[in-house]
Amino acid sequence: MAGMECPNCHHPVPATARFCDQCGRQLGENMDQLHEQALDLYHRGLIDEAISAWKQVLKKRPDSSKGHYYLGLALYDRGDLGDAIQAFGQALKVGNDEPFRVYFKLGMAQYGIGDLQGSIDSFRKALEVNPGSAETHYRLGLSCLRSSDLEASQAALERAIAINPRYSRGLYMLGMVFSQQGEHQKAIEALERVVENSPGYIAALFDLGMAYFKIGNHELAIEKFRATIEGNPRFTPGYFMLGEALRKQGQFGEAVAAYREVAQRNPRDVDALVHIAECLIQLDMLDEAEKEIEKALAVNPGHAEAQCLKRHIGEMRIPHKPSY
Repeated sequence: MAGMECPNCHHPVPATARFCDQCGRQLGENMDQLHEQALDLYHRGLIDEAISAWKQVLKKRPDSSKGHYYLGLALYDRGDLGDAIQAFGQALKVGNDEPFRVYFKLGMAQYGIGDLQGSIDSFRKALEVNPGSAETHYRLGLSCLRSSDLEASQAALERAIAINPRYSRGLYMLGMVFSQQGEHQKAIEALERVVENSPGYIAALFDLGMAYFKIGNHELAIEKFRATIEGNPRFTPGYFMLGEALRKQGQFGEAVAAYREVAQRNPRDVDALVHIAECLIQLDMLDEAEKEIEKALAVNPGHAEAQCLKRHIGEMRIPHKPSY
């Protein structure tokens, strides 16, 4: 088991030792000292040992709010969210001089296990103590968004941004809320601010492109999708949507190149194969289009659009009789 140093002679000792075997110094009975030792273990990433030490503190001092809170932190970091929630609840029960941070971490743990209403209640209690916390308003906005309360989510996120106008995560999520509400222009305004503050924010660039695409501004959508894949060349949805926007603009050759990037990464992406075929038909490259359709049908024989395109190509190959 990892350990710590004796505060008297600095000789290494096990975290659970009661005496230093080098100098004989009594260890652990001083609960304040043991708490500090637990903190040291925690900050060194020795989470299991820190939890063991704080449990020792709480055996002697079950009313130690600080002990319950830090035990909750360590349990949270270890992923034991249910136990962390109990520890934070106990910290509040025995009384805490800093309830804001306890309510905040409690809300985080509740969010983590899917207790959205519990997290909303905890974040709101945290904000009663510290209404100026942009991060807490942001977390409240996320919980409300996951609960499908878009109005409450918008209000919380707007409050976070009012406190910190350059809060990129808050602006991004506000853009997502506006998008879900169908307020695409407002989504664009929020996402443009994100990109202005954080030019490398790939998700914001992509969703900004999506917002422009939805309002029919394909030129700007193309610009944002190109920026997305320049920032992350492995981001396959960026290539697909670039192909979609280019196709809408009638730039079929470039659209084919974008779709082929998708198909190269995932040869079973039937939609990409079908869209390649559609563009090739527009370019009067019927033989190449037919090959792509056959690939699509090999993956999904029942794909209605691929079947329709195959029939369409067959009809295009039938010579028309001259009319008199």
